[in-house]
Amino acid sequence: MQTQHRGIIISHTHWDRAWYLPFQAFRFRLVRMVDHLLNLLEQNPRFRAFTLDGQTVLLEDYQEIRPKQKERLHSLIQSGRLLIGPWYTLPDLFLSSGEAVIRNLQVGQKLCEELGGYMAVGYVPDPFGHFAQLPQILHGFGIDTYIFMRGMDAETKETHGAVFDWEAPDGSTVLAVYQSQGYFPVAALGHPEPFGRFEGNEPKVSFAKERVSETLESMTPLQKERTLLLNNGLDHMPAQPELPDLIERLNEELETITLEQGTLPEFLNALKQESAPHHTHRGDLLGNVDHPILSSVYSTRMYLKQQNHHAQGWLTQYAEPLSAWMEACRLGEDARPFLEYAWRMLLRNHPHDDICGCSVDSVHDDDEYRFRQVDQIAEALLVEHLEHLLQKGFAAPSETGSHSSDVWVFNPHPWQQQYEVETSIYLANPDGEWGEPLPECQLLGCDADGSEIAITTLRSEANVVRSQFLETTWGRRYDITFKVTLPPLGYQLVHIYEYGYSRGAEGQRSRGESVTRIGEQPLVLENENYRVAVENGGLTLTEKETGITFPDALRFEYQLDAGDTYSFGPVPEEEPRWAKLESAQWHPELPKTLRLKHQLAVPAGYNRAHGSYGETTLHLTTEVWLNSHRSLSLSVCYDNTAENGRLRAVLPVGFATRTSLADGHFRLAPREKPSLRTPESHPERYQTYPGELDYPTHPQGDFVMVEGENYRVWVANQGLPEYELMKSEGNTHIAVTLHRAVDFLSVANGRIRRCQAGPSVPTPGAQCKRSMQANFAYGIGTLSQEAIIRHGRTFAHPAWAREMPHLPYVKGNGQLPRQGSFLQIDNPAVLLSALKPARDKGTCVLRLYNATGEWQKTQICFGFPASTWCPTTLCETWDEEAVQAVEEQTIAITLAPHHIQTILIRNS
Repeated sequence: MQTQHRGIIISHTHWDRAWYLPFQAFRFRLVRMVDHLLNLLEQNPRFRAFTLDGQTVLLEDYQEIRPKQKERLHSLIQSGRLLIGPWYTLPDLFLSSGEAVIRNLQVGQKLCEELGGYMAVGYVPDPFGHFAQLPQILHGFGIDTYIFMRGMDAETKETHGAVFDWEAPDGSTVLAVYQSQGYFPVAALGHPEPFGRFEGNEPKVSFAKERVSETLESMTPLQKERTLLLNNGLDHMPAQPELPDLIERLNEELETITLEQGTLPEFLNALKQESAPHHTHRGDLLGNVDHPILSSVYSTRMYLKQQNHHAQGWLTQYAEPLSAWMEACRLGEDARPFLEYAWRMLLRNHPHDDICGCSVDSVHDDDEYRFRQVDQIAEALLVEHLEHLLQKGFAAPSETGSHSSDVWVFNPHPWQQQYEVETSIYLANPDGEWGEPLPECQLLGCDADGSEIAITTLRSEANVVRSQFLETTWGRRYDITFKVTLPPLGYQLVHIYEYGYSRGAEGQRSRGESVTRIGEQPLVLENENYRVAVENGGLTLTEKETGITFPDALRFEYQLDAGDTYSFGPVPEEEPRWAKLESAQWHPELPKTLRLKHQLAVPAGYNRAHGSYGETTLHLTTEVWLNSHRSLSLSVCYDNTAENGRLRAVLPVGFATRTSLADGHFRLAPREKPSLRTPESHPERYQTYPGELDYPTHPQGDFVMVEGENYRVWVANQGLPEYELMKSEGNTHIAVTLHRAVDFLSVANGRIRRCQAGPSVPTPGAQCKRSMQANFAYGIGTLSQEAIIRHGRTFAHPAWAREMPHLPYVKGNGQLPRQGSFLQIDNPAVLLSALKPARDKGTCVLRLYNATGEWQKTQICFGFPASTWCPTTLCETWDEEAVQAVEEQTIAITLAPHHIQTILIRNS
């Protein structure tokens, strides 16, 4: 007797806000689709329910055009006919930070509550992979299930099937359901194809019966349970109004399955009630057994990744901590509305077709606009905070001169850290715009303790105007740099003043500008950790403790790319090109900084039919200096004039390894280099769908490290999320992608991916023919993992320095200290994810996590008034039963291995 299955058909649409068409074109269709959907749900009670893709931003998009439909939406959502949430947008889960993923669910949950209901299901139909700590995050929102399509590997599919337990490193587990047939097994039911325009075409029961039978044959071997998930919908597809009649007819003809229209929660409840035993999966989900994973999106339109890194940092590293401290100290005004708006703008850039760079150019023009808005909001908020502090009044500096200025310097990390700061100050002309400009003088600084700080002037210019809100000041601008040690997650006010004699003729510099040609005496940088020299046509690096020397410590590799926005396409008949170091010199303005100039002769582009064509030269200018974060800083600038190619910086490791530890989402993520596969060596895998081989590249957050027997090597970055462990000359090298240029959204028959991943639409903007800059740091040593994490984070998120605002009638000389710490964490294994204002005034949120597999204890010292605290979930609600007192501005907590802990703190 055949098993009788229960098929729950989920009516849905997967709606990319923008992709192969721009946002407004898709939003136009969205509004029409939802209009018809509301009518359908209200007029046909037999049409059970509709799921709106798991992302609530679509309803914001809809209501901007249809503001009067809110009551209709609320009624259908509240009654369970229209299911929304849990996400605000469906993000790419590796290119968004862990904290951004939490905020996405928080914003989605809040919007769902306002609209009448919340689908507590971890539904992510299309993102390109899923990180290991996601089950813990879902648990923090009361979600214990997960439904996904991409990311399953062949081994897990064979052993676990389509239904399994997915366990995070901390032990949190969700019931995971893998959609082997995608989120569209019965899309356009009764029509000849699952995707397309079917106006005027009547669905046929015979087509529908054939589709269901084929789907049943594919799905049933993968799970023990009788209940099957049958999604009826696809990208931008409308509801299928004839579905109830089709289901009725199919139930008359099908013998091994009974069909019903339902919802995802109903499906999952039925699945749980069957109580079948499951295997457990641990780790990321990044496989591609049935659906392409498209991992080269980490390097597509690299400028978007860099802007995202900057925008996320503006909010979580600078604006939110200062806002929380200001509120706790009862200073300034409420920052929440601006922070919430900025987050919504940022999260609208996190859908995979946006942040991954795999849309038409106009979509990414909109992304860049939103990134700029986030930056502007965060900066304006920070400046306002400084204005309020200035009005409150700081203590006077211990030393000053006739012309002076204060610079606010902020450390975003909860440990003490020395920084090399570069900023600008303006010293006003005594007689304004038409008066005699101030002469250039030597500057001196003093820190909050009154200790002298050496100030190096990089550039100086007069008469220069400073125009800010309701202020126009004419004076002399100094671009300066100095070193300062900052307290944990805190600030210092550095006083800078004119001191002594004139520096002489304008433009004079202490460093010469003479160029040292290759082959002459090398230029040398040296500190207690490293010696760096330009010699023998390259950059030689020696780490002093281990004595390791790399004679070619920095190289640039260029490969042609026949791929698309989704996948790198190697061109095997073309060898990689390597840059040549043409010259080196002391930087003409920055002290103790080398300027290297590489030339890289490459083809102008690549044509898939005719091969490479033309010639161009990339001129790479790299600034090199030894930073205070125990590593070598490198800043590479160039104008990209080449098409269809990938540029990478290649840094030696000194030993052979296939494994690395990447900064991941709330953990160090182990990555292993896959065995090299080519279409010729694995034809059976390449020729059958999805026809996608393993990608040798991996995602990273702020840094990657590799571990040898005697030392570790790490590379930190500022928005460069793709790296590879490549083998060269017998040893491993870390290759960090600086950019990847391609000409089409999708092409077929690439060397890594054979199938199409989207329409073949030209994307000239994806060629990245623009001015590019890449910042990264390279370190070697016997340091612990915890120390490297700190160094990597410090480089990725440096100090923020800004001259204090000009308020001419505020005299200052108040009682605010000239330095202070907001928060200190005494255990380096316990890392900070967020310090921000909570929803309720007078309360702030602190989110920490244990980066190790061991139990960790830590003390947290607050630098703001704190009276009580309580642990909470990621929903961040106050729990009166768990309230504890803050003793002497300090609390002690214990974190389980890999645990993410959220705490609420009240200051009264």
